[in-house]
Amino acid sequence: MASLTTAADEKRANSERRFLDLIGGNANEIGKSEMQQKVNVVVEREGIEGLAKSLNTAGHTLQIIIDGLTQPEGYDIRKDFEKPDFKRSIVCLEDLSIGTVLTGRVENATLFGVFVDIGVGRAGLIPIRSITEDKLSKVKKRRSLSLGPGEKVEVTVREIDIPRSRITLDLIRVL
Repeated sequence: MASLTTAADEKRANSERRFLDLIGGNANEIGKSEMQQKVNVVVEREGIEGLAKSLNTAGHTLQIIIDGLTQPEGYDIRKDFEKPDFKRSIVCLEDLSIGTVLTGRVENATLFGVFVDIGVGRAGLIPIRSITEDKLSKVKKRRSLSLGPGEKVEVTVREIDIPRSRITLDLIRVL
């Protein structure tokens, strides 16, 4: 699986480099107003889908690249997230038990699953196979069966591996 992740990361990085070349930008301008101006000019002229096609990438991938290049320096998407309601009696890995229902906040999404902060100092993993359409919110429009950073979820603890500090979760629903 690591090779797939590496290949996907490399493809995205190549798209980023090609996009920077296309707009005449460089890595030193990331997060600065010069980058925002260059991006705006090209996007207004060619549109996201047109640019994506010319860069041989998907429109949503290009939008992620643009968002990353134009965020202000030091910007952290997580600072605006609402804090989840953690159970006060569960504060560390040892307090968990299989079958416990918890709420948490998505920290990161990967090709193999979604990492969720459940308040024990270590994120738990919802494997991608556990994320099904019937468990996702019907209110939020989605492009894929994925969860994004900041989303609040209800999960069940499925496995606990204390020696390796790993927690496997099962998604109940998106809150």
